[in-house]
Amino acid sequence: METTEKPYGEIANRLRWHRELEGLTQNEYAKSIGVKRATLNNWESGDYRLSLDGAIALRRTYGLSIDFMIEGDDDALSMTLRKAWRERSLVNSSG
Repeated sequence: METTEKPYGEIANRLRWHRELEGLTQNEYAKSIGVKRATLNNWESGDYRLSLDGAIALRRTYGLSIDFMIEGDDDALSMTLRKAWRERSLVNSSG
């Protein structure tokens, strides 16, 4: 299912990418940032926008920049995360 057609699909894609990169279930990832699994599921569906509190929790827990999560600015990521994001983008565009 392509979530980019949803209102917040791009944010959902970035969120899901990072959770999968961490190797965590929705329940584990939600617990790590202090939200309910249902809240995370809503964000990952692309129908609901990531909250500011959620974005701050991701920044504090995983070092994900708010600029990346909301706007998609991968230059705001650490070098390691930026490399992983860009490699993921290349893999998706070549297949």
